[in-house]
Amino acid sequence: MKKYLILMSVLFVVMSCRDSYEITEPHLDVWTDKVVYKVGDTIIFHIEGSPDMINFYPGHYGKEYRYQDVERIYEYMPTLGFRAAKFAGNNEDCAELLYTTEFNENYDYTNVSAVNWINISDRFDIPPIDGTSANFSDAGTVDVTDIFEEGKPVYFAWYCKTNEASQRTRFQVADFNLKGIATNEPDISGILVSQAAMGFQWSLNPEAAAQTSNLPSITNSLIYWNGIFDNTAGLLKEGYAVSGPITLPDQMNLGKDYPIVVKGMQMENMTEYTYAFEEAGEFEVTFVGFNVNFEGKKEVVKTIKLTIEE
Repeated sequence: MKKYLILMSVLFVVMSCRDSYEITEPHLDVWTDKVVYKVGDTIIFHIEGSPDMINFYPGHYGKEYRYQDVERIYEYMPTLGFRAAKFAGNNEDCAELLYTTEFNENYDYTNVSAVNWINISDRFDIPPIDGTSANFSDAGTVDVTDIFEEGKPVYFAWYCKTNEASQRTRFQVADFNLKGIATNEPDISGILVSQAAMGFQWSLNPEAAAQTSNLPSITNSLIYWNGIFDNTAGLLKEGYAVSGPITLPDQMNLGKDYPIVVKGMQMENMTEYTYAFEEAGEFEVTFVGFNVNFEGKKEVVKTIKLTIEE
């Protein structure tokens, strides 16, 4: 009898523990005082319920609930843009932007200089010499659909030089990125290939490579033509900052959308949340409430359609 009572007690404790870990259905209700607001208005979302967590999707690009588990895939137009700075010295024509589809990936200077490079500098606003320190300016963003051929990778190169008997001009390039602009939604764009991913490296002529200081350099964020300033008694110094092979995807994948987390498990229950829209339009705002433990989760979804006016 005693053993039986002990067994029943153990079973009772186990069942009680199991019940305490069962996930309950979350309760969540959300409403606003009206459905039409102005850009910049502070909108109060009234919240009733006590889910463990609450996620918020305002409904604009990048924060739409319908893309929370679906990737954004777009047809696109490829564009190229960058920022540049040219400063010091008297070599106004010190930099040109080139491309080719005929490079064999031998980065030896003699080989690189013999490649059939095509100059596309005139498509961009490469800045003139400006002062003695880097003042970056936007060189523009242009359609480069025409330079990509199916089955042929593209190689970009910055050809830079310090003329014989001159004073070296420094040149820097940043944010050299290939971007896609969605064909049917031109307000949507994304980086296809970043400057860091292009893998630029310098191929220098012997005179440039022999400099004892201020050699041209490349980092993940900067292409930098440099050199000894006083070249008045020196020969032509030149080099090519050449990328690796670049191919474009068939479609632009901008990934999934992510929410704003407005309540975590350690936070007290909330009765309101505020948000302001920065642009006009029709928005489907979504709140998702979760109850979560090690056995899984249960969720409830609430949506509100809002009109935001200028």
